[in-house]
Amino acid sequence: MDFFMRFWKSIISGICYTALTSCTAVPGAFAVRSATIDAGTLSTHLQWQPDADVLAALDHGIALNFVVTVQALAPGRFGPQSVAMQRRRVELRYYPLSRQYQLRDLDRGVARSYAARALVLAALDDLRLPLSDWNAHGAQRYRVNVALDRDTLPGALRLPALLRQAWRLSGEYTWPARAG
Repeated sequence: MDFFMRFWKSIISGICYTALTSCTAVPGAFAVRSATIDAGTLSTHLQWQPDADVLAALDHGIALNFVVTVQALAPGRFGPQSVAMQRRRVELRYYPLSRQYQLRDLDRGVARSYAARALVLAALDDLRLPLSDWNAHGAQRYRVNVALDRDTLPGALRLPALLRQAWRLSGEYTWPARAG
């Protein structure tokens, strides 16, 4: 009888432990800390503590594509409405043969190379993107969303990217438009 009680206690405690650990998210793994638009340039300050698996994929030449969406919002009849929106794509990649990391603006075809992973991650954390034809007259607020485009990952990584929290890289930030 004592054996069965210990057996059931261990099963119940294992189930509780699994439930608790699966419900906890990685706090602050990817976040947009601030953003501004000045003279047609979007400046974002991201905070990202990449998971070891994500860094391993990057270090093996897997490109990490991010989609940056910026919207200008104005009051509308049924809530805020978008008066301007642009979507930009940015690629983070490592080239093993040249031992260079690269941050590339896929829409403009402009790339910057870095000799160390820490430098390219710092460049992504302090991202600046020109917004061509940006006209947001009447905007009261701006919203930016930065997210990993998991659909661009190789097939072998798509299932882990769907299931693991480390691959759910998305952050949003909203701020008031400057008067004037």
